[in-house]
Amino acid sequence: MKSFNLFKYTLLATLAIKLALAYVLPMSGDEAYFIVWAKHLDFGYYDHPPMVGWILHLLLYLGSSEVILRLPAILLTTLIGLGIYQLLKSQDETRAALVATLFLVAPLNILNVLVSTDTPLILFVFLSVASLFKAQHEQSKLWYALSGVFLGMAFLSKYFAVLLIIGYLAYFIFSSRSKEKTHGLILLLLAALPFALINLYWNYTHCWDNILFNLYNRNEGEQASIGKVAVFFGTQIYLITPPAIYFLFKHRAEFRQKIRLDHFDLFAYTFLLPMAVFTLLSVKNDIGLHWVLAFYSFFYLLLGLYLTREELLKLFKFTVWFSAAHLAAIVVIAVLPMETWKQNKLYDGIVFMFQNEAIVEKIRPYEQQQFLLASDGYTPAAIVSYHYGKNFMVFGSGSRYARQDDMITDYRQFDGRNILILKKSAPDLMQYVPYFKSVESRQFELRGVTFYFVLGYGFDYGSYKELVLKPAKETYYKIPAFLPHAPCYFCEKYFPEEVR
Repeated sequence: MKSFNLFKYTLLATLAIKLALAYVLPMSGDEAYFIVWAKHLDFGYYDHPPMVGWILHLLLYLGSSEVILRLPAILLTTLIGLGIYQLLKSQDETRAALVATLFLVAPLNILNVLVSTDTPLILFVFLSVASLFKAQHEQSKLWYALSGVFLGMAFLSKYFAVLLIIGYLAYFIFSSRSKEKTHGLILLLLAALPFALINLYWNYTHCWDNILFNLYNRNEGEQASIGKVAVFFGTQIYLITPPAIYFLFKHRAEFRQKIRLDHFDLFAYTFLLPMAVFTLLSVKNDIGLHWVLAFYSFFYLLLGLYLTREELLKLFKFTVWFSAAHLAAIVVIAVLPMETWKQNKLYDGIVFMFQNEAIVEKIRPYEQQQFLLASDGYTPAAIVSYHYGKNFMVFGSGSRYARQDDMITDYRQFDGRNILILKKSAPDLMQYVPYFKSVESRQFELRGVTFYFVLGYGFDYGSYKELVLKPAKETYYKIPAFLPHAPCYFCEKYFPEEVR
C-alpha cells in the first residue's frame, strides 16, 4: 500500500510539474509548425504522417494557449505510467507501483512537455504493445485487433512505427509459436493495414513527399562517423542511467530464465530490436534523443521483471535527485536576466521566442499597408504565425526541412504585390533585388538583438519561379522513376507545361 501511495502522489506531482512547465515555456518552432498543420487539415504533410496535426486540430476548438495545445505531451507520461502499473499489477502490485513511479520521475518524462510527432507515436506504440500483451494472456481476437489499430495509428504518427513491426515479427518468429498466435498476428496486421493504405495513397497523390524527405533529402550528405556512434551510446547511458545498468548487469544470469515468463519476451523484442536498428543507423546518422523514446517504456517493464523491490527503490531515489538537478537548472535559467545569454550564439533565437508578441506589434502596421507577410525560414515563420494568428509564408529557397509551405502558399497570386520578409540577421538586399521592382530594409531592436524587415515592392513572380521555384522542383520534387504517382501538386501549380 505504501508503494501505491508513492505512485499516486508521484503521478499528481509530476502532472503538476508538467503543467507548470507547459505554462512558462514559449512555443517552440517545431510545435508552431505542427499547429500550421492543424490549421490545414489533411491526410498527410510534407515531413511526416498526419496524426499530430489531427490531434492539434481538435485541441484548437478548445483554445490556442500553450497549455491546451500541449495537453497530449502533458498527459502522455501520466497515461503510460498508469498503463505500466496495470500491466505489472497481476505479477506483483508493489513492484508494479515502484516501476510506474520510476518511469514517471525520469528526467525526460518530467521535462518533455513539447508536442511533436513523437507524442502520439509514443502513446500508440505503448497501447499497441500493451494490447498485444493482453491478447497473449487472454487469447482474445479483440485485443489482437486493437493492437493492430494502435499500430496503424502509430504508423500515421511517425515512420519509426516500422521498428515496432520488426519487433513484432521477431517476437512471433522466435518465441513459442501456436496456431492462435499466428492467426492473431494476421489479424493484427490486417487491422493496421487501412492506416498504411491511407498514408500510401496520400504519398501517391502528393509527390511521395514523405518518402523523398525521410529516405533521400534529409539524409543527403550524411557521412559515417564513429563519433556519431559514441554520442548514441552516451545518450543511451544517460537515458538508462548508470545505476540501472549496474543492476541489470548484476542480474544478467537470470535473463534467459525470466524473459519467457508470462510473455515478457514481448517487451524485450519491442525494446531491443528497435535499439539494434538505431545502433546501426547511428554509424551514419545523428540519432536524436527523441528518436528512441517510443520504445523506452518497455525498458521500464523489463526493469520490473529483473530488479528486486529494494533495487527499484534505490533506483527511484537516484532518479528523483537526477531529475531534481534538471529542474533546478531550469529554474536557475528562468530567473536569470535574459541578457545573461547575450554572448551565446543562440541569443537571437531566445529573444525571438520570448519576445514574439513585441515583434508581432512591429509587424501589424505593415499588414494595414497591404503587405503580404513572410519570413526566410520555417521556424520563424511558424512561431510568428502562431503569435500573430495569421499564416506567414516562407520566402526564398528555404531548406530541405519543413516544406509544408509549398502546399499552402501559391506565389502565382502575389505577382505585383508588396511583401514584408522578417529576418533575424542583416539582409543582403542584392539577394532580393531580382524578385521585386524595388526593395528596402528596416530594423528594430529588442533586448539587445536587432531584427530586420525586408520590404519588397512589386513582386516579380516570373523571376521567383525561375530562380527559386524551379531549383526547388529539381531538388525536392524529383520523383524516382520506379515510383508510380499522380501528377505532382508542386509541378501542377507552377510548371503545368511540364506535367504529362
